Amino acid sequence: MEGAGGGRRPGRRQWRIRGIRGGKWFRERGLKGLSMIPHIFTLVNLALGVFSIVYTVRGEYERAALLVAGSLLADGLDGRIARLVRAAGEFGKELDSLADVVSFGVAPAVLAYFAALEELGPYGLALLAVFPICGALRLARFNIVRVSGYFVGLPITAAGTLLAGLVYYGERAGYTDPRFLQGALLVLAYLMVSTIPYPDFKKLRGARFRVLEWAGPVVLVLVALRRDPSSLILLPLVTYAFLGPYLYLLRRAGEKVAALRTAGGR
Repeated sequence: MEGAGGGRRPGRRQWRIRGIRGGKWFRERGLKGLSMIPHIFTLVNLALGVFSIVYTVRGEYERAALLVAGSLLADGLDGRIARLVRAAGEFGKELDSLADVVSFGVAPAVLAYFAALEELGPYGLALLAVFPICGALRLARFNIVRVSGYFVGLPITAAGTLLAGLVYYGERAGYTDPRFLQGALLVLAYLMVSTIPYPDFKKLRGARFRVLEWAGPVVLVLVALRRDPSSLILLPLVTYAFLGPYLYLLRRAGEKVAALRTAGGR
């Protein structure tokens, strides 16, 4: 009951039921409750990277490589879920970077070292350190450089998974060439810290694709899959790693041709 002055009776808590019409309650309360879900996937990503290192030390290289691929899946899910529940923030971004250093920097490098690079002695040990160092530099730059529609340098997720995939297919073939693996590691490390733009397919919705630019990679992928269907997992990663330099050189050549045409028309 209310008093004569229209005020509420003191000493009694008034309860108000918030309506859920239009999903307002869910947006204001439910999404906050779901904000931990993407962080859980990030921690799964980190845990799989740690497990990969353990299996590498045990000598189970194929299983260790598959765990890195599992980290890639968890890493992809945490970002999508964070955007879905509107839980993207600085905390999740920093946590994701810390997990990626382990899962796609340290774990693949340790795997490559024990699988083949250990034969190179101190030089192989130096290669072991180079890859996660370049990956950490790549992630630090990613956290402070704001770009849209593309990545600056090869993402560590692609580089680390590709390096683990090379070890995996080498183990399945029965031999992993240390010289080939060291070359691949150095190229991937350089591409991570380079300023070569790589397409961000999540943000290319509605973008215009130039047929001539993408025709070459698509044809090569189809031909390779026809010759070796087992390369279905590894081939897209290889293609993406070389896609950045390919598109960069192609567009630079196009700019030079356009500049020559403009100069000739004067």
